[in-house]
Amino acid sequence: MIICHCMRLSDRDIRAAVRAGATTREQVERACGASGGCGGCGPAVDEILAEEGHGQQVVFLPLQKSA
Repeated sequence: MIICHCMRLSDRDIRAAVRAGATTREQVERACGASGGCGGCGPAVDEILAEEGHGQQVVFLPLQKSA
């Protein structure tokens, strides 16, 4: 399935970049170009990274009240 329409990249292309060593969205972009155009495929790239065991952990910190 095409994930990155700007670069005409499929999920297989992105997975190949991840399996070749890319562990972040920026590294995937350098490896194959995905998420380097309009950025619309960024969430899908993040999902593939997570599926391949390289997902970014999001930590929510409590908001501090203003004085």
